[in-house]
This record gives sequence, structure tokens and C-alpha cells, in this order.
Amino acid sequence: MAPATVAFLVVAYQGALLVGLLPLAAVGERFGLRRTFMAGVFLFASCAVASSLCSNFVALIFLRIIQGLGAAAIMALGVALLRQSVAPEKLGDAIGWNAMTVALMTAAGPAVGAVFLELGSWRSVFSGGASLALLSLAVSFALPAFKQPKHAFDFVGASLYILAASTIVIGAVLFRTWPINSSWLVAIGCAGLLILVRRDRQRRTPFLPIDLFQLPAFRRSVFASLACFTGLSLALLILPFSLHARLDASSVQIALLMTPWPLAVLLTTPVTTKLLYRFDARTLCTIGGLCISSGFAILAFSAERPGIAIHLLGVLACGFGFGLFQTPNNRVMFLTASVDRAASAGGVQGTARLLGQASGAVMASGLLSTLTLQGATPFALLLAATATLVAALLSFRRDNESGVLIVN
Repeated sequence: MAPATVAFLVVAYQGALLVGLLPLAAVGERFGLRRTFMAGVFLFASCAVASSLCSNFVALIFLRIIQGLGAAAIMALGVALLRQSVAPEKLGDAIGWNAMTVALMTAAGPAVGAVFLELGSWRSVFSGGASLALLSLAVSFALPAFKQPKHAFDFVGASLYILAASTIVIGAVLFRTWPINSSWLVAIGCAGLLILVRRDRQRRTPFLPIDLFQLPAFRRSVFASLACFTGLSLALLILPFSLHARLDASSVQIALLMTPWPLAVLLTTPVTTKLLYRFDARTLCTIGGLCISSGFAILAFSAERPGIAIHLLGVLACGFGFGLFQTPNNRVMFLTASVDRAASAGGVQGTARLLGQASGAVMASGLLSTLTLQGATPFALLLAATATLVAALLSFRRDNESGVLIVN
């Protein structure tokens, strides 16, 4: 597939994720966390199997959208289930390990995908995803079914959110082709979200987690995560194509060249978890964001002057920085919220992450469609460096409230 086509498939999947996170978090709070989580895993696995057998591009796009909804349930409810399964005194470390897993899998994705492509075809990527999802489904049966307070499901709020968020996503995807009409779609979607916010401010049980955004530490962590994942998504979509074009690297060689990134994340994150007992989250997140930004700047320089040594230096800096940033940022975000708001916090965290990833994917698709790969690569990497620098600055501005964590 062409680079722009691959990017469009990513946008379709991440757009569905973005739309589904908050509604499915609310579904989990109302109908049960484990039940909703397992339904999401089953849906994800089924669509992965169907995608591996699909021969029609339009049908593949549809399957990716449905698969994204399944992934939304998984992402929104994972930490909420974690909070119910771990003793309060162990919760901070558990969230650290969860953040390490997310960071590692995010960084390792391109390398693992390249290996699957080398061993088979693009269909093998979906087959591998289906195998992992089925394994996750089998393990999910061991999750305890905790009883929780039943919250009334806000069908009106959920419907309004889905319509507004879908309109924004569609408008963003189609902006390059139909800029005027797409701008109207985005404007209509934003107006719908404003109406929902105004409605929720007058309700005792709002659909949107407005109460969480009133916490300064939570709010800043969300926006820092949004900026960080925008840069990561943009760079990770561009880099494999760039390495293939500049170095004539095979899929396995690309995987090897990207492997230092997840390895650096894997080695750094356990150290970061221990550092959290000595340093506050603001310091670690700021240093991590600066490291990621520096790594992308090095990779942008490497794009102009191909060299494996410079490339590896940039990749290692990104992995080291991501390992420093992700765990403290997620820890602040989740532990600032109370247990009964864990699913909503997970929905917001996932929304910020996916909004960043979708934004990066849209930017990458636009750059690859309008510029040559040689011209798009350094520009994209400099944009990624700027986004992660913003994440570092947002982290630096956190006040002492970032250290006040609620674990009950």
C-alpha cells in the first residue's frame, strides 16, 4: 500500500477510538467494567480476523472503524479494572507498570509491524493482532467481577457527543480534499460539544467528566499527553517510510533500526517508577519531554544527512525521554481521580492519547500527500519536536498540586 493509504487506515481506526472512548467508559460504569472490557476485546479480535481476510478496501476501512470501537472499550476500562484489582498501597507501582506497557507497545509497534510484513504480507499484521487479542480475551476471564454503583446512562449526552466528535473527525480527515466544507463540519462539531458542555454544567451527573478537568494537575497532564502523542504519532508514521527510502532498508532492517526506541523505554520506565519516590512528577515529565524533543530534532538532522549513528542517537533519546515522561504523567492523571471516577479518567486519558495520535496521523497523511517523502520527513520531525517541547513546558508549569494524589 502507498504511504498515504496506510496513513488513512490509521486515521480511520484512531478516529473510531477517539469517538468511542468516553461513551464506552460510561457504558462500563453503567453495565459493568469487566463485561464491557471483554466485549471490546472480542470485537477487536473478530475485526482483526475479518481484516486479515478482507480483499476490498472500503470493507477494510469499515472493519477498522468497528475494530477501533472495540479498542476504545479496552483502553477506557483497563486502568479502572486495575484500580479495582490492586491494593491501594500498590496502586502507584501498578499504574507505573501499566504506563510502561503502553509506552513500550507504542514505541515497538512499527518494529513489530515491520517483522510481520517481512514474514508475510499486510494481512499477517492483522492476523498477529487477532492472536494477541484472543490471548487477552482468554486472560480476561480471570478478572474479578466487582460490584459497583450503577450510574444512569445518559443516552442524550452520549448521542450528542458521538455526533459532534464524529463530525469533527470526518471534517479533519477530509480537510485537505474539501477544505471549505470540512471547516464547516469541524465548526458544527465544535458547536455540538459546546452545547453538550453547557448542558452538562447544569446536570448533577454530567456525561462529560467536567469535574475532573477542574483539578489543575489532571488538566495539565491531559494536555501534556495530547501534545506528546501528537509528536510521537507523526514521527512514528513517517520514520519507517523515510528509512526505506533513504537507506533502501528492508522491513527487517527497519525493525532493527527502530528497536532501540522500545528497548530504551523498557529499560528507563522501571527506573522512572523508583525515581518517583525521590522526585516529583513535574521534574521527570519535563526532562522526559525535553529528551523526546531533542531526539526528534536529531532525527530531523539525520534526515538531511543520512547516517545510522545519528539515527540511533535520536531514537535512543526519544525512547529514554518517553520512558521518563509517560509513567509520571499517567500516574498523576489516574491517581488524582477518585476510584468511582476511574473509568471516566481512563476515558479522558485514552481520548487525549488518541486525539494526539489521530492528529499526528492526519498531519502525516497531509504531508505525504502534498510533499515528496524527502521533503516531508524533516518537516514532520521538526513538528514532532515542537509538539513534545510543548508537552515538556506544560509539565514544567505544574504546581505542587500534582503531588496530591487520591488513592482511596
